[in-house]
Amino acid sequence: MIPEEAKSEIIKRRAAGQTWDGIASWMEQKFGINVHRTTIQRCHDREVLAQDELSLFPDNSDKTRITLDKKIATYKSEAILWKKLYEESIKNSAKNNIIIDVINELAFSFKEVPKIPYQQIKGKAEQSQTVIAPLTDTHIGEYINEKQMIGMNKYDMELFNKRLYGWANQLLTLVEYRRNIANIDTLIIPMLGDMISGDIHDELARSNVENNMMQMIKGAYLISQAILLLAPHFKEIKVPCVVGNHGRMTHKPVMKNRVTTDWDYMLYQWIAAFLKNQKHIKFEIPESFFHIFSVYNNRILIMHGDSIAGGGSSMSISKAVSNLRGALQYKNNLNTELGVDKQELNHFDSVFMGHFHRVDEMDIGTGELHICGCIKGVDEFALQRLHVSAKPKQIATYWHPLHGYLGKEIIYLSRYDQSENKFDDSINYTWANHIV
Repeated sequence: MIPEEAKSEIIKRRAAGQTWDGIASWMEQKFGINVHRTTIQRCHDREVLAQDELSLFPDNSDKTRITLDKKIATYKSEAILWKKLYEESIKNSAKNNIIIDVINELAFSFKEVPKIPYQQIKGKAEQSQTVIAPLTDTHIGEYINEKQMIGMNKYDMELFNKRLYGWANQLLTLVEYRRNIANIDTLIIPMLGDMISGDIHDELARSNVENNMMQMIKGAYLISQAILLLAPHFKEIKVPCVVGNHGRMTHKPVMKNRVTTDWDYMLYQWIAAFLKNQKHIKFEIPESFFHIFSVYNNRILIMHGDSIAGGGSSMSISKAVSNLRGALQYKNNLNTELGVDKQELNHFDSVFMGHFHRVDEMDIGTGELHICGCIKGVDEFALQRLHVSAKPKQIATYWHPLHGYLGKEIIYLSRYDQSENKFDDSINYTWANHIV
């Protein structure tokens, strides 16, 4: 199909940087032949390979032919190896997906709860707002010894349960107060990682009150009940999730497959399964270490924060935010080159993160960056390193359709340590009994 006299010219034109489409246009003008670019590319590759072989083995002797055959055999073996590794990777990915599918299909779920309407504001004062209330750094399963903390703090599964119950109730109380001036139909609960204590440090593996599996499943069961307590009071609840560093399944941090090898990821999947009958609750569980969602016209980035070096100083956080903006700008430029019109999705205005176990707020120009607290509070590590001793707390923020971020409330959690209120923790370990 391609004339012999055109083949050498194709090689020259390609070497000069001309595109396959450009060469196809030249072929049509020069020879009156309409040839698809892939056909031209295959012809080019065959001709280049033939020329390389002639230049390497001009005498075509037996010795050089044997050498060539050995090279071909080596390349074939490498191709088989890489194909095997690729198929193994696909298989492992499929296994992860199968596990998630089985959880979603077979795990028991709480029955759907009826919604409780509230008194809507009418007339000129009518205006909607949205509440964003992160849940982060719960460190489920960690044990903090009160004596070693000179009475400053303590923590175990029961206290996590009580503080979680207090968090849900206090959040609902704050929303009810806010509804005196605004209609609040939507609640967003970003989960920002370090949900379990994990065993990334040897001392945690020794001192935790539960192993990783039980930290995950008990935590998912209790957090599901907290969200279920809130569920009747909102028309819509969104739960975007990112993983932390304490839940990783490797001793050292990993960059590849980071999310799907983290216990936080499995905890989120179980919560979603427990709540799958609540049709107005939507989960977003990406496989990236950060995630962006929208509230009105604001783009909110969530990440755990362990990617930031420097101990959480303002300078290190500002640098990290700038670097991440640069990465997203690179994605925007790439989309422009590819003709993909999705640039509006690749930016953020405000940020929520955990990891640093304190409540803090920074202005990043386009919005605010929130560090969202920690449920367990100060521990032995923070005390002995003379870090800031932060109380157990989380935040609730309010967002307006026109003005964006309005302000925040702090939910202090240690006040619930003496309470008798808590969620049901009598989880049935034979999960098959729940399958109907």
